[in-house]
Amino acid sequence: MDMTLDRIIPCAADYDMWSYICPECSGVFSMVEPQTADRTLVDERRGVLRHAVTTPATIAAGRREIACTVHNLSASGASLNLASRPRLPKSLILMTAGSPLPCRAVWRRGNQLGIAFH
Repeated sequence: MDMTLDRIIPCAADYDMWSYICPECSGVFSMVEPQTADRTLVDERRGVLRHAVTTPATIAAGRREIACTVHNLSASGASLNLASRPRLPKSLILMTAGSPLPCRAVWRRGNQLGIAFH
């Protein structure tokens, strides 16, 4: 099956994020590649740049701490993979590298959680 190129956006110094759409399920697959030589392909419609990361973290929800992994980090939020599917309040604290980041849950799909920073 061939994936269809959706867009290319700059995401970091000398790198572009290539997003593809699956024609069967409409799922989006993104990957970071060295910057493309043909800058006419680059999509400048982005709002806030997201960066693909894999960083261990913890969510503090009241007195509970839940292990997670941070993915697709931006200045406005992130997507997280949770180790389990606990019930969570809307307001959370994301703890990564010793820094507390107040945030709120904005979406949830299985063990994935989208957060927006306050």
